[in-house]
This record gives sequence, structure tokens and C-alpha cells, in this order.
Amino acid sequence: MSMLRLYTRVLELLGKEARLGWILAVANLLLAAAQFAEPVLFGKIIDVLSGKPQTGPLASNSAWPLLAAWVAFGLFTILCSAAVALNADKLAHRQRQAVLTDYFEHIMQLPLTFHTGTHSGRLMKVMLNGTDSLWRLWLGFFREHFAAIMSLVVLLPLALYINWRLAILLFALCVVFTVLTTMVVRKTYGMQSEVEAHYSDLSARASDALGNVALVQSFVRIDAEVQGLRFVADKLLAVQMPVLGWWALVTVITRASTTITVLAIFTVGIYLHGRGETT
Repeated sequence: MSMLRLYTRVLELLGKEARLGWILAVANLLLAAAQFAEPVLFGKIIDVLSGKPQTGPLASNSAWPLLAAWVAFGLFTILCSAAVALNADKLAHRQRQAVLTDYFEHIMQLPLTFHTGTHSGRLMKVMLNGTDSLWRLWLGFFREHFAAIMSLVVLLPLALYINWRLAILLFALCVVFTVLTTMVVRKTYGMQSEVEAHYSDLSARASDALGNVALVQSFVRIDAEVQGLRFVADKLLAVQMPVLGWWALVTVITRASTTITVLAIFTVGIYLHGRGETT
């Protein structure tokens, strides 16, 4: 399943919380605009202090109006971010319990033929892990992911308006890091699916043993069950370890992208400043 389709299906499960979801989406759009205004105002203040002649809609011979606008945007960002984080957390927790209840009701209404062919430990794992994953996606989307997407939507057009040369560099770096991250995520997607299958086997075996503790003890099969569980756990780790290397690569790419982007912007910016093509 593609990432876009995954997010679409998760957001479709919001149900009655969809209205709050739209409100949080609008708030994220405002946050993206406010966060972009801060560095622009900072640059204007530096230009004023350095004595450079000012032009454009934010032209001012005094740094105080620009500083007041920066403070206003900063306060708005702090308050709006806190409100978005709080309401996103509330939404994710409420909807998590709603989905868990609906899943439990659905499973309880299925015929016995289904339950005889499906292990209860697997159903429990799907219910708990599934709702946990949905909770993380809802929380992450409304707290960070959507704001990041909106930042790109706001950032790139305004960056092209302010300085198209640096904007093209920024756009090229975004494309490069997006392609690299997508390649790594696609590489690990199938491998992680195999890991989840082993986790299901582990849950099923542990559920069997714990659900029949008296029977296991009566037949003195504790050592055998423990050894069996260790065998499944070893198989799981053997499959999981290669995936961890790829996830570490994603983390390195994410952290390195910030450093490389800042260095590239400053390098090209200094070159353009020397030619008088930017401030």
C-alpha cells in the first residue's frame, strides 16, 4: 500500500472527529505561514541594522516595527502550536478507543467458523498494535506531518518570490532527499512485513502457553514451551536486524539533510552576495 493511500485510509477512520481534523489542518496552515515569516523578518532586521536601503512591502528604516511583528508571530506560533498539540493528542486518544471498541464488537459478531480458523492471540495483536499504529499516525499527522507538508506548500512559492536562485537550490535538495528516503522506505517495507508475521507467531505461541498454564505445568512442559518461544524470538531477531540498518540509514539521511541544506544555502548565498545578487 502506498504512503498516500495509507494516510487516506487512516484519515477516513476519523469519523465524528473529522471536523476537528479540518480545524487542526487549517491551524497547521497558519503555523506554516507564521514560521516562514520569522526568518524573513530576521533577515529584514539584519538589513536595517547593516544600513542597507530597504525596498518592498516590509521596508522600514527602524528595526522596532519589524521586531514587534517578529514577537507577534512568535507568540502566535507558541500558542497555536500548543493548541494544535493538545487537541491532536485528545483526538488521537478518543479515536483510538473508538476504533478499538468497533474492532472488538466486529470480532465478537463473527461466526465460530472464523474463530476456529484464526488464533485469538493474532486477533489480540492486531487489535492492540493496530490501534497503537493508528494513534501514532493521527498524532504525528496533525502535530508534525501536515505542518511539514504545508510548510513546503507555503515555503517554495514564497522562496521563489524572494530569491529564485536559492529557491531552486532548496527545491533540488528537497527532491534529492525525498527520493533517497523513499527508496529506503520501499526497501524496508517488505522486510518489515515479514517481521510482523514473526511477531504474530510470537504472540500466538505466548498466548497459547499463558492461556493454558495449568495444562503446561501438569505435563511438565515449561522448558519445552520456553525453548519454543526462544526459537521463535531468535527467528524474529534474525529477520529484524537487517531492517534496523536501513532504518538507521533513514535517520542519518534525515539529520544530514538539515546540515547539508544549511551549508549549501550559505555557500551559494555568499557567492550570490559577492556578486550583488542577494542581501
